[in-house]
Amino acid sequence: MYYIELLSKDEIPEQDFISLYEDFECVFTQYKNNNSFKIEVIFKDLDKLELFITFCKTKKESNFNLLCDLIDKPDIKTFDSEEADNWINFLAPVNIGKELRVVPPWHYIGEPNDIVINPSLAFGTGHHETTRSCLELLLSLESSLFLNESISSILDIGSGSGILSIFSSFVFKSKVLGIDNDQEAINQSFFNLKLNPNIVGVEFALKTLNEVDQKFDLIIVNISLEYLLSNFGNISELLNMGGAIIVSGFFFDDIKNINLLLKDRKFVIINIVHINDWTSMVIKRK
Repeated sequence: MYYIELLSKDEIPEQDFISLYEDFECVFTQYKNNNSFKIEVIFKDLDKLELFITFCKTKKESNFNLLCDLIDKPDIKTFDSEEADNWINFLAPVNIGKELRVVPPWHYIGEPNDIVINPSLAFGTGHHETTRSCLELLLSLESSLFLNESISSILDIGSGSGILSIFSSFVFKSKVLGIDNDQEAINQSFFNLKLNPNIVGVEFALKTLNEVDQKFDLIIVNISLEYLLSNFGNISELLNMGGAIIVSGFFFDDIKNINLLLKDRKFVIINIVHINDWTSMVIKRK
């Protein structure tokens, strides 16, 4: 493991970390250190770390990301044999509801209600607000009075690590298709699926939305507001009558844009979750 340490006088917003997850295979940690914030950026491969440093230097002082402004000539450090696994302590199990947990492999002790997700390369461990709120909404839908039919087919758009697909199958015992346009994400999804041998009926595919040719009872879209606004028409066409869509990946201030979209497409909100400034919701046709 290789890492660099950065210091910031201000706390770095979570979205600044997320914007870099997509392109660099790393883990970010941030904690308060006296009157400043200490940040560690941890990589498995040295070349990825060096690429990250070079990228940040090219973006420095361009207002692209606050993290980039912190990069000067950082010392590249390595974990010694006694510290090699210290970074995993930052990724504790995530409780969903009263009984379910999402856990990394090193915390798994065989509990039947644990979903095992390895936080390796693809974003999605259950720690970020959007992922956690989607997990909570999925659990709430199991007993929802707003759905006329049971959920037997699910589409997870932008499946990432596969966490929402795997969790959906666990909760609904249904068939799930997770799609992503990133081959590494698909590889990680299959890896995580193998960590949960009790999960059946889940498929992952390197596909775009336009390549999906079947309809579903539930569709999950945890990507971004821009993606949702641009593709909602195509997404809604893949929804069975009486089905629902979970939308996530946007801030509370963006709800006005969501409301205009829903009004135009004749959808209504049936459940909503706020965690910090992030918002996720369940919607269905009127």
